[in-house]
Amino acid sequence: MTLVALSTYLLMALTPHSLDQALFEVVSAFGTVDLSTGITADATPAGQLLLVLLMFIGRIGPLTLGSALALKDRTRRYQLPEERVIVG
Repeated sequence: MTLVALSTYLLMALTPHSLDQALFEVVSAFGTVDLSTGITADATPAGQLLLVLLMFIGRIGPLTLGSALALKDRTRRYQLPEERVIVG
């Protein structure tokens, strides 16, 4: 939420658009939902770059968080026995 709030403020500083338009664009970019009010084409190159970065972070962020939680190493308090089994 902090990233969305800061990006909305930054987009408002970079472009002459209102709060509701900038917030809609930022949330849409972060959520990668492919909706727009049409201000992306009128935005400055810095504003467009901000929206592109938000799209990338929105796409990668949840996947990275999910994999970090799923692949967390836990220390074992026991060790399973290992042995080479001779077959034949």
